[in-house]
Amino acid sequence: MHRKYFFVILALTFFFLILILIIFGQKFSFTKPQENIRADHSPFRTSISGVGIIEPKSGNIYIGIPFNRIVKKINVSVNDKVKKGDILFQLDHQDLTAYLRIKQKEYEKTLANLHKLEELPRKEDLIIAQEALKKAQIALNESKVQYEMANNLSNPRAISKQEHDKRFYRYQQAEAELGEQEAKFEKLKAGTPQSELKIALHEVEQAKAAVEATDSKIQSTYIKSPIDGTLLQIKIHEGETPSSDPAKVAMILGDIDEINLRVSIDQYNASILDPNMPAIALRQGDHFTQFPLEFIHIEPFMVYKKYLTNSVDEKVDTQVFEVLYRIAKNDSRLFIGEQMDVFIDVGKK
Repeated sequence: MHRKYFFVILALTFFFLILILIIFGQKFSFTKPQENIRADHSPFRTSISGVGIIEPKSGNIYIGIPFNRIVKKINVSVNDKVKKGDILFQLDHQDLTAYLRIKQKEYEKTLANLHKLEELPRKEDLIIAQEALKKAQIALNESKVQYEMANNLSNPRAISKQEHDKRFYRYQQAEAELGEQEAKFEKLKAGTPQSELKIALHEVEQAKAAVEATDSKIQSTYIKSPIDGTLLQIKIHEGETPSSDPAKVAMILGDIDEINLRVSIDQYNASILDPNMPAIALRQGDHFTQFPLEFIHIEPFMVYKKYLTNSVDEKVDTQVFEVLYRIAKNDSRLFIGEQMDVFIDVGKK
């Protein structure tokens, strides 16, 4: 009995299995397979293929923003030719200008103080000090005479002891006053001490450095072109406050009088490539116009592959080395950043 049920269940299992295979077989028979095969348009019998990205002779120069400020004025447009040092755009710096005026006043004040100390002693100050010294000397002489008169009296009781002591103290006071005026005169005559001049000079240098630092910051709000080149892209607008993040780019420029092609080649072809091998580039979508390439150099640092050729035997998880070529036939229809198919003739190695 159990054996009978076993055969029935087995038969049903085979039936459903065949039914499932038939259904899925029909489904896949009507699905067109995705083709990931790119036709090889190489003009050479045997060649190395790669992907090239067009870049200016100077490379792409990315202009950033040093700090967060409002874009006050943009002086250039896309495709404009600029010279090295030309102002590309200007950031607002009204607060810095006001701060600079404050620092300039502080600098002028410290400088004036230094000049004042350097000019000491002044002639008029010496005259005043001399007159004060004479006055102190006269006062001393007078008090001395009065005190000596009290001491030389034939009758000591002619004046009171209080008057005698008063004349003595006046004499001592005049003597001390004369010593003080003499010390002041000598100090004034010697001029400003070197220690005070050094402090004043340090204050001047500090104030001058603050002025220069502020002025330098103002100058950095004028973003200038580092090379002779052409504006390729502008990513900012007047009135906005772009980020000062180094990853953010305000403008891109480059020297496009000559254009180069940065070609990525699989590391497996490193031993095959020779700088003297002929190479050509084709625009993607135009396999008739060839662009001869002139070898410049091979960059020694390998990077991970970013661009694919869509070849059926292409390796994806690999590294590439970059070869820089010059495009011998400059064509105005070529775009910076355009991707091109590159073929290198291996048959003439």
